[in-house]
Amino acid sequence: MLEHAMGTVQIPIVPERVVVLDSAPLDAALALGVTPVGRSEIISSPIYPKVVNDMPSVGSGLQPNLEAVLQLNPDLILGSTIITDGYYPRLSRIAPTVFTEGNGREGNWQAHFLLHADALGQLGAAERLLADYQQRVDALKLRIGPAPQETTVSVVSNWSGGVIGYTTQSFSGSVLQDLGFNRNPAQDTSKNYAIQPSKEDLAAIDGDIIFLIYNATSEGSVTKGDFIRDPLWSTLNAVQQGSVCEVNVATWAGGRSILAANQILTDIDRCLAQL
Repeated sequence: MLEHAMGTVQIPIVPERVVVLDSAPLDAALALGVTPVGRSEIISSPIYPKVVNDMPSVGSGLQPNLEAVLQLNPDLILGSTIITDGYYPRLSRIAPTVFTEGNGREGNWQAHFLLHADALGQLGAAERLLADYQQRVDALKLRIGPAPQETTVSVVSNWSGGVIGYTTQSFSGSVLQDLGFNRNPAQDTSKNYAIQPSKEDLAAIDGDIIFLIYNATSEGSVTKGDFIRDPLWSTLNAVQQGSVCEVNVATWAGGRSILAANQILTDIDRCLAQL
């Protein structure tokens, strides 16, 4: 029996037909060598193999298509409590279903990864991958100069609803915390995974380095070029110092598991080498 956010569930020792209803369990499964037979709709990501594009879609991660899930004849379904109320009982009648509490955007991705791995019968492999991740963190810390805690970083994006600042409580924020970076004071909070300052609130956006999350599919999202040319944002310290790095939304906000966390380390390493 496996404990999860909705109680306990009996699952196959080694599931063979897995359906994933979010990008976090998809990321986890792929990292552990498991290719799901179906997935929810996700933002296209460069870190996932092309096989993901060929996986049958079972609709929205919030409201999955139950008929599509049933047709795939799964022996395990992985999702989270962000799925609309009432879906869990119906999903669990199709196959053993494991939900995480939330979808990992609050920075608790490592615990979720271990739960996904346990459900997949791959707990030992997951623990080794997390140990490898920690080794990468430690090695990157040694290469960062000055010391990470002397560098203030900001993680922001822009969309049609305005500016978003990702906090220490976010997925990407947890990786930055692992590295020991100082955070923009407005983003240094554990209350929410994100804040929504006004565009004019430059103090909530600025830092020694800005990681600018870009989403090519989102209306209002801005590239680094648009960001640094903006009359207001061009006055930011990080812009003035040439310390803005554009990063991918599917990795920094959408991945929320081990493959995406490792890619964030790669992005940070690349960014710092270019500054």
